[in-house]
Amino acid sequence: RWATFALIDNEDFRGDIWECACGDGAMSEVLAETGNAVRSSDLYDRGFGEVGHNFLTTNRRSQNIITNPPYNSAEGFVATSLRQAQRKFALLLRLAFLEGANRANTIFGIHPPSRVWVFSERITFYLKGAKMAGSGTTAYAWFVWDNEKSGPTELAWLKPGYKKQFG
Repeated sequence: RWATFALIDNEDFRGDIWECACGDGAMSEVLAETGNAVRSSDLYDRGFGEVGHNFLTTNRRSQNIITNPPYNSAEGFVATSLRQAQRKFALLLRLAFLEGANRANTIFGIHPPSRVWVFSERITFYLKGAKMAGSGTTAYAWFVWDNEKSGPTELAWLKPGYKKQFG
């Protein structure tokens, strides 16, 4: 939840938002709670949103897309979002997504993100019902593509405190 609050606090999204890998709805609920019109879907039934919708093969468009895609499909989510997001899209990805010769030549060489928001605090993902303890070992960032912004990618750090305030 707190990672979504951090995004909304630092990025302005005008228009509807599609959370296209909504899982149990945690991110969608924060987006709605902050006053956004949200449509939620997922390929699998995880108890929230439209079920059976394959984002990677969709023709559905939206003003904005915000999601935490499966990491093994992250490149596909970028490619699909480039076609389907009319204004802006934000993907919560491992910071290591910046690495790789293939992405340097394709995604980042052709359509680099407008902004990368690096988390100062570690995100820990828990299975539903698991006891929350400790912090994660993986660094994450919000990668934001903004159709209204051109120029070099901005790199910024999210201020510490979101985890404590919204965790």
